[in-house]
Amino acid sequence: MSWRDRNGTRHLLSVGAIPAVSSRIARTAVLSFVVLAAGCFGGPSPESAAPSEAATTVASPTGTVEFHDGPKDPPDQPATLNESSAREFVYENQYRSVYNGLWQGEHTEMTLDCRIDNVTERSWGYDVVITCTGSSTTDPPAGSTATDGPISDYFTQSYRYSVSADALARETVENRDAVS
Repeated sequence: MSWRDRNGTRHLLSVGAIPAVSSRIARTAVLSFVVLAAGCFGGPSPESAAPSEAATTVASPTGTVEFHDGPKDPPDQPATLNESSAREFVYENQYRSVYNGLWQGEHTEMTLDCRIDNVTERSWGYDVVITCTGSSTTDPPAGSTATDGPISDYFTQSYRYSVSADALARETVENRDAVS
């Protein structure tokens, strides 16, 4: 860094005139900048496919879906799989599972509603999106030895069931509007 006086003479600053910055502070500042800016300057890696190039085929579902213990049994897998049977099966499966999760005993008072949002045919079966909302409490009769139970809420939750002739899979999807 330099400066000129009134006569036009150019003067260079001496090393002692420049404020000293410790190397630790300088390294920390540079490292912080690199970390903060890392995502700004990067592009997709050569191995990653662009979203439009991604494969759209979906594998057949495998496995089973967790089912809550309670008074309702899971429904049987449909003997003939079509859009209607997949819709009905998913509705009954999710409704019964949530019912069992909210059930608190013989004096349970429950509100539970489910809705099928979408059914999509696949090469191996159907994807069915379902949304349920519910709550429960207990209200034992007067003179009963049973006590009032807690209020249980099943806030709006949506799932995609993948149903094939011999398998069932479930995954959480973005919640839809509440069931009314």
